[in-house]
Order: sequence, then C-alpha cells, then structure tokens
Amino acid sequence: MAEIESYLQKGFSNLTTKEEDHLEELSKAVEAWELKEFPMPMQPSFQDILIYIMQFKRYSQSELSEDLSISKSLLSEILNGKKQPNLNIVVSLHQKFGIDANVLLESVSH
Repeated sequence: MAEIESYLQKGFSNLTTKEEDHLEELSKAVEAWELKEFPMPMQPSFQDILIYIMQFKRYSQSELSEDLSISKSLLSEILNGKKQPNLNIVVSLHQKFGIDANVLLESVSH
C-alpha cells in the first residue's frame, strides 16, 4: 500500500512505463487480496457491511460500538435502519477495518 501511495503522490503523468506497470501489478494484487479477505456482496448496504465486520471479527454489537467509539444504542439504530451513520462513523470504518471508502459512501447513499 505504501508503494501505491508513493506512485499516487508522484502523479500518474509523472510515472515511467516501468512504474505504471508495477502500479498495475500492485493494484491487481490488492484487489485479489480484498476479494479473498473481504468478500462482500455487490453494492452492500451499510448494515451489510457492519454485519460482515461483526461476523468476520467475531464481534458483538458492544465490541463494534466500542471500536467505532459510538453508543450501543446508536449502533443498534443504524443496524435496524432507523438512523444513518455520520461521516465520523464512515471514516472510522474505513480507517480501522480497511473497508474501501467508495464502498462505504455508496452504501450510505442507498
């Protein structure tokens, strides 16, 4: 990931052909790893993502709410579709669990 970041910071127009090829290889490797480690349905709902994390990590709702620094009641309301997550929750999921930010944002917009 650090190598990918360094290429992104350099800018696509500034990459050599060799660097472009390496970036593509790294991107494919990351994609394969994500598909293996984080198999998720296409266009999952935010609730699907939370449930997946709880199953994958073997977390209770209490443990997940603690990791996300939110109350158990707020997590319960989000899981039941009564409330939408705020941006802090989305960012926290991205940072703590490595969930693709685009997937998270798309899941909230459904």
